[in-house]
Amino acid sequence: MALIAAGLVLAEGAAGRAVPVDGYAAMVNQRVILKSEVFALVYPVQQKLQLSYTGLELEKKLDEAYRNVLDTLIERALIVEEFNRQGRALPDRAIDTQVNSLISERFNNNRMAFLDALAEERLTLAEWREQAKDSLIVMILRRTEVMDRVALAPREVRKYYEENLDRYRTPEEVLFRLIVLHPGTTEEERAAKVEEARRIRTRLTEGEDFSTVARTASEGPKAAQGGDMGWMEPSQLRVELAQGIQGLDPGQISEVIETPDEIYLAKVEGRKQASVTPFEEVRRTIEGLLRKQEADRLYKAWIARLKNRFYVKVF
Repeated sequence: MALIAAGLVLAEGAAGRAVPVDGYAAMVNQRVILKSEVFALVYPVQQKLQLSYTGLELEKKLDEAYRNVLDTLIERALIVEEFNRQGRALPDRAIDTQVNSLISERFNNNRMAFLDALAEERLTLAEWREQAKDSLIVMILRRTEVMDRVALAPREVRKYYEENLDRYRTPEEVLFRLIVLHPGTTEEERAAKVEEARRIRTRLTEGEDFSTVARTASEGPKAAQGGDMGWMEPSQLRVELAQGIQGLDPGQISEVIETPDEIYLAKVEGRKQASVTPFEEVRRTIEGLLRKQEADRLYKAWIARLKNRFYVKVF
């Protein structure tokens, strides 16, 4: 549905006008929102949901999608009613600009192709223009009533950063390789494996390449990769291993590390110290987040006022 993708913010889904009327979904003043209009917009969502859900869970998700779409259509109608209440008007040339822009960008300046696309969606040009008009009205009022009213003081940005420092912390990480030996089931088997680990460590400290030795000697899942464990946070490791490599500089090899079910030798290859991302590096991101939060708050408050001002009934 090329026109639905043309940036008209839900209006084009009202191709449901061509669907037989099956009842009212809601009324905003004298504006009627048909169930068929809602279903027309729910349908693409339904197709996606059916790929992931079935049965009662699918029904629940579809009910939620229906309510969300209906709420959006009600809000849209409220905004158009408010525009009319203010005595404002949208000149035809604004819609003409929208039509010409769409024909140019989507249909390579082919007006007949545009009209054919409308026909496929069972829309007349007059219906589409009305929907485009509503979309522009919504965009205009949202800008003046919400976006232009968003105010953000620099101290609020700094305050958010300081109160949410954990979000901007980078934990300590260590890059290391690991040789793993299984200790067996008896004390004798364990003792033999510990001794084997000591011999391997001697080879390593005398200059043998850790990754080469790991490929032949390790019994762990990363043996084929030379024991490469990549970057990991010490907190992600079992306690014995974390303690065994604590304080090792890159290039150093651990002592033999024993645990109840495995024996380790580790080589540290790199370290990243814990740090906090500087405020200036995240300031713009925080500003965007706070502006969005404030815009959402203002929008909800505005819609609540409009619901008190105009008649709204959901069927």
